[in-house]
Amino acid sequence: MALSLSAEQKNLRSLFINDDRYIVPPFQRPYRWTKKEAKQLFDDITQAFKLNEDYFVGNIVIARGNDDKSKPQIIDGQQRILTLWMFLKALAILTKVPRIEEMLSIKDWEDNNVLSKIDSLVFEEADQEGIDDLLNWQQDDFKNKIKEISKLGQIQSNAIQIYKWIQEYFSRIGNVEQTSFWKYFIDRVYLLPIVLDGKDMAEATSRALTIFETINNRGLDLADADILKAKLYEMASSVKEGNEFILEWKNLGQKCLELNISVNEVFRYYLRIIRAQNNQTTSEPNLRNFFLNHDISPFKTKKWKNIMNDLNSIGDVLEKIDTLKYSSAKTALLYQVLQAHSSAIPLSAMVVFVYSTLESDDSQQEQKVVDFLEFLVKICYAHDPAQDIKYKIFDINVKIMNKRQMILQNGELSDDFFDERRRLRNGFVMLYHYLTEDNWNSLKITFPLNVERIVRQSDTTAHWDWPNETIKYDIEDMANFSIIDFPKTYKSLSERSLLYNSSSLNSVAKILRGKTYYSYNDFLYRKKDMREILSSFLKSTKIYV
Repeated sequence: MALSLSAEQKNLRSLFINDDRYIVPPFQRPYRWTKKEAKQLFDDITQAFKLNEDYFVGNIVIARGNDDKSKPQIIDGQQRILTLWMFLKALAILTKVPRIEEMLSIKDWEDNNVLSKIDSLVFEEADQEGIDDLLNWQQDDFKNKIKEISKLGQIQSNAIQIYKWIQEYFSRIGNVEQTSFWKYFIDRVYLLPIVLDGKDMAEATSRALTIFETINNRGLDLADADILKAKLYEMASSVKEGNEFILEWKNLGQKCLELNISVNEVFRYYLRIIRAQNNQTTSEPNLRNFFLNHDISPFKTKKWKNIMNDLNSIGDVLEKIDTLKYSSAKTALLYQVLQAHSSAIPLSAMVVFVYSTLESDDSQQEQKVVDFLEFLVKICYAHDPAQDIKYKIFDINVKIMNKRQMILQNGELSDDFFDERRRLRNGFVMLYHYLTEDNWNSLKITFPLNVERIVRQSDTTAHWDWPNETIKYDIEDMANFSIIDFPKTYKSLSERSLLYNSSSLNSVAKILRGKTYYSYNDFLYRKKDMREILSSFLKSTKIYV
């Protein structure tokens, strides 16, 4: 179906002198422009005024539903529109022009109350309180609140800065030029509203988001989680539990911040858990479309509290994984091997595993985690790079969730196996050390561990007997790489040799065997040993129940 779209460049007079009240929907992020962005806009506009040139601020994307045309929603451009509104407020105070004052607000048709021209429904921060507060400020408020600017919200503090910049600018020009400036500002500062219509606001918003994602060359600012947050808020508000939801959502956001992940990632894990519960191994749907439209979406089958409980449970699982992966040096390195894989999707199987399998009081937790990580590593590192591994992981997720036996039996590895997987080199190096290290129980080292070249091509004394015709390839072979439990440095191998020879990792200490160089025979021996040990591990049959 064709999108109902209109786009016409408009100046601030036409955007603000009408009966529209611009709505910032709840899925938007709070106002984030700082003094720096506001100052750049001010400098650009004053420069354009000086040159007598029109100034184009940029595009904005607006959704307008036929169910309430006077309340268009700002899908993209909140920062710009709200900052321009602050400029208008400062100009209204400094010029005392009634028509500019009228651009800041509208009158409610029902009770005749004066409402701010912009209505922010964002609930993470008190943006609307800041807008309403600023709407009522007088000249003395701007002067007096400068002293407490550090205690104010971003909207009020930016407004004070804008007021100061315009006031200082006006002090350098005469009354006639001041009049020319405010007229220029409302008549020759332009935006391009791209307006998407729909039979209702939901349809218009969906269309506007589609256009926004298409034209926004900075990448999608709105995560799917922002849209889903708005839907959950709507569900909670419909049963008069909106405030309770806000608190729950903030707690989830704080948990994600501590774990250094996004709420979007939590929803992604949630989707994979639900698909696994429903035996789905096909291509993964778009996150937003799945939760809003799919028949098995919890948004169709559960209450908002149940959904938040599920999301928090996944947050708890991620916290548990964060603890488990550092429960021992062995577990930490094995987890790092999995992270070194070129695809991040296998890690989601770990989330499904912990979510559905591990009990909090399980005394065998660590061994179960090691066994499962080994199973995942075998799958990932033996997998044909020409095939998409995600379908293999989706199948594993289903089997984990439904307690089905998994049997892994890789066949013989080709002669070119390791050469075909050179991009997995660091992972193979770490896995080799994992399999050959005999000092795990007494190790006290910090993770993650780095991987470095043992010798570098420029370090000629370290590889004096290596063949010139193959050295550029040999240098990049995994046999010339090692994990290190000491700081990475770019010194020569002879200078680093003491670090290797005294390493707390026996698998590292035996590389040079007490020498200060790495001979070609040492390299060939290690290359053969690495390939044999890794091949044996990857080919071994693994049954996981």
